[in-house]
Amino acid sequence: MLEEKALDTIKRWNMISFKDKILVGVSGGPDSISLLRFLLSLKTKYNLSIYIAHLNHLLRGKDSDEDEIFVVNMANELKLPYKVEKYNIHDYSRKKSISIEEAAREIRYRFYEKAATFFHATKIALGHNADDQVETVMMRIIRGCGLEGLKGIPPVRHHIIRPLIGCTRQEIEVYCCKNKLKYRVDLTNKKPIYFRNKVRLELLPFLLKEYNQNIYKNLLNLSNVASEVSGYFQMESERFFQTATHLITTDRIVLDLDKLNSCALALKREIIRRSIKEVKGDLNDITFLHISYIVRLMTQQSGEKYLDLPGNLKIKKTYNELFIFNESDISQNLNHVSQKWEYVLSFPKKTREIIELLKLSVETEIIEPLKLDSYKHSMNSPGEKKFYEFIDIDEVKLPFRIRNRRAGDKFNPLNMKGFKKIKDFFIDLKIAKNRRNKIPFLVDAEGKIVWIIGLRLDNRVKITKNTKNILCVKVVYIN
Repeated sequence: MLEEKALDTIKRWNMISFKDKILVGVSGGPDSISLLRFLLSLKTKYNLSIYIAHLNHLLRGKDSDEDEIFVVNMANELKLPYKVEKYNIHDYSRKKSISIEEAAREIRYRFYEKAATFFHATKIALGHNADDQVETVMMRIIRGCGLEGLKGIPPVRHHIIRPLIGCTRQEIEVYCCKNKLKYRVDLTNKKPIYFRNKVRLELLPFLLKEYNQNIYKNLLNLSNVASEVSGYFQMESERFFQTATHLITTDRIVLDLDKLNSCALALKREIIRRSIKEVKGDLNDITFLHISYIVRLMTQQSGEKYLDLPGNLKIKKTYNELFIFNESDISQNLNHVSQKWEYVLSFPKKTREIIELLKLSVETEIIEPLKLDSYKHSMNSPGEKKFYEFIDIDEVKLPFRIRNRRAGDKFNPLNMKGFKKIKDFFIDLKIAKNRRNKIPFLVDAEGKIVWIIGLRLDNRVKITKNTKNILCVKVVYIN
């Protein structure tokens, strides 16, 4: 039954919380009508607030307008708040030189986000079902995809939920019939005029009849297995990404080539994709061939090598580093206070590192507690702008990173009780707004702020009588 499957999906993926405000994308078709009806059945149990959003794509003339009228009338009958908008998808498709399907998807999701903001909704619920999932996986296989593509449509993506993703189209039609739900029929879905329609109406029925009666079930199983494997793989690649990254800014990533070349090819490809997405914002127009070119570039021994990618992206390979950066922002100007930057230190492998981007060097040295006083005296050398601190190394997790502030940052300032927001700390010290994003922080692998360089150490890492291992960190500004 649809109700049982949908409820299992909601619980499995933790889709709904008590007092959620849910925006439901309603086209007027059986999927979205069933979804709306099902969520209304949970309204009292979860104390939900439900809103309706409908986008008129203007693709089917009078039929599109009648869909809109149908949804508006239904919303009024149910006394649900709604938001309706018209958009000329044909014009957008031509301007962007993309397919009608892709254009409709872009505009639809943009509209949903805008409507969710208008209603202060916490979730956006969409009516994708198991048949949509099968079609998506098949389409991606045909076009060419990796592990991520085989996952298909995610049940949950950020605040977007799909409670019917485990229900078949047949189960949805039975649910509509049983509950006497009225809905609109999009006749274009019965015509093989779009890629998805061709897969739905021609290819899958042919495979079902001529090759395998379990084709739908098998493709769903493939999607589920791909999701499980991808989850583990993502965790591993993220861990390796953190250790192989020398530098992260809003428009540039620098990777350690030795570490990158030491890992398995599949992991190497994933880290490259992860890095490109970080810099570019998406993986649009980045193909398997592009990733293969980068992998090949990494293995070339001599000198500097360059590679151009779509979206103003450039790849630069040196002897020991791989740069992925946005060519239009190559200046790396840190005067833009909104820019985020981050650098991964190689300690304890390296005890001195030059960070060209920040125009500073970082030196680290382990000191025996009994030699601390004499070491401090030796640090007082004139003629250089430097800062240094002594840290209980057993109170931090490696590797260290040097970065600027992030929203919500807080720490426990030395000689103070409790935590303080970085913003308030800067205000207390009367540090100008245009300087605040340029001040470097030393943080550990767990994100703990160890030291606001030049300003204050964190109380949790200070030297005490119980300290057994002391780390001196010295930061020297080159210019």
